[in-house]
Amino acid sequence: MALTMASSMTFLPFPLVLADEGAAHAHPWLVEQVYHLTGLSDRELPPHVIMLLIAAVICVVGFKLLVGKPSVDKPGFGQQIVEIIVLQVRDMVEQSTGKYGFKYLGYLLPLAALILTSNLMGLFPLFESPTANFNVTLALGLMTFVYYMFMGFAQQGLGYLKHFTGGLTAGLMAIMGGIIFIFEMFSNAIRPATLALRLMINMFVDEQLGIAFGSIYQILVPVLPMLLGTFVAVVQTFIFVQLSIIYLSETVPHDDHGHEDEHAHA
Repeated sequence: MALTMASSMTFLPFPLVLADEGAAHAHPWLVEQVYHLTGLSDRELPPHVIMLLIAAVICVVGFKLLVGKPSVDKPGFGQQIVEIIVLQVRDMVEQSTGKYGFKYLGYLLPLAALILTSNLMGLFPLFESPTANFNVTLALGLMTFVYYMFMGFAQQGLGYLKHFTGGLTAGLMAIMGGIIFIFEMFSNAIRPATLALRLMINMFVDEQLGIAFGSIYQILVPVLPMLLGTFVAVVQTFIFVQLSIIYLSETVPHDDHGHEDEHAHA
């Protein structure tokens, strides 16, 4: 979609995309400047890695600019926006994980910010969406997989392995426990790939739709693709984070699940 914007915004004083005639690949102007400054090629430093690093920098700088100097008595407008987002995410996590929700925020909030920023980058000139690349989304999926596995064993010890037996009784465990265990292990092993494919395919298709709409909007900024792209970016971020929350809910000790249910029915 960034390439589409580039073809529309011809008033900018620099080329948005360097595309020599006959070149096999064209990169955004920003990426080409990185190659020029570092002397590296796209094989040594792939464009999606550069864009992901830029997304991380945008998250850190954006957070600092929004929050500024935190204040309890007189919070600024940016701080209030950040607090609202944090409270919404915390409530969403606690609905699935109860009292453990606050513990997971340290992972989920930066993850959500990074994915949303990466998704939105494809809407603007000079940028590409790093989440339209499978290597990036697979890395994000593996991060979630490693994190929830670590939290499962950290909170339940070897008892976490019971989760992979489907909660069978002792009798059924002897008969079907091995089969259920293998099936659940396989199901968990492919989760990083399913997370990665869902996010990458949606962002890739979104970029292709942007290119298709861009052939219609040759002069004006393509407002409709930008609105559609923003919607897709937000929804895909929500889905990735929500699935991560579901996986994390499986790491909560079963006794605490029971207590949460009792409180819910009280």
